[in-house]
Amino acid sequence: MRDLRDLPPAVAATFADFAHRMAADGFAFLWDRFRAGDLDGPILTVAAEGRVVGAIGPMETMKDSAGTARFLPQYFGVLPDQRGHGYGRRLWRGAMYWGQSTGAAYQLLQTELDGASDHLCQAEGLESLGHVLAAPA
Repeated sequence: MRDLRDLPPAVAATFADFAHRMAADGFAFLWDRFRAGDLDGPILTVAAEGRVVGAIGPMETMKDSAGTARFLPQYFGVLPDQRGHGYGRRLWRGAMYWGQSTGAAYQLLQTELDGASDHLCQAEGLESLGHVLAAPA
């Protein structure tokens, strides 16, 4: 697992395809922000067979209204055909380590109910604070 900026150029170049394939999860937007230089924190990636197959980022913290550092939510995903190999868990744990090491006291997360990230969060021992239902747009 490495920051997108630290990947070998040939592997980093595959992030564009990853972002396109994961556009519904916000990665196309993240890719645009990255290319524009609008990100302060890293994007952690995992690669297999010379291409990016998963990512989480950007890693950023911000003070809440009480002045406590919180770890901001990130875009998080693994290509559907690459799930089940532990890539998501590696990314998740790497992100949590980054948040802790930068002084974040907590993080609030949003997941799709019964989606891959929801299952991972449950497996990692996180508990739900509740559910929000939204009507399709």
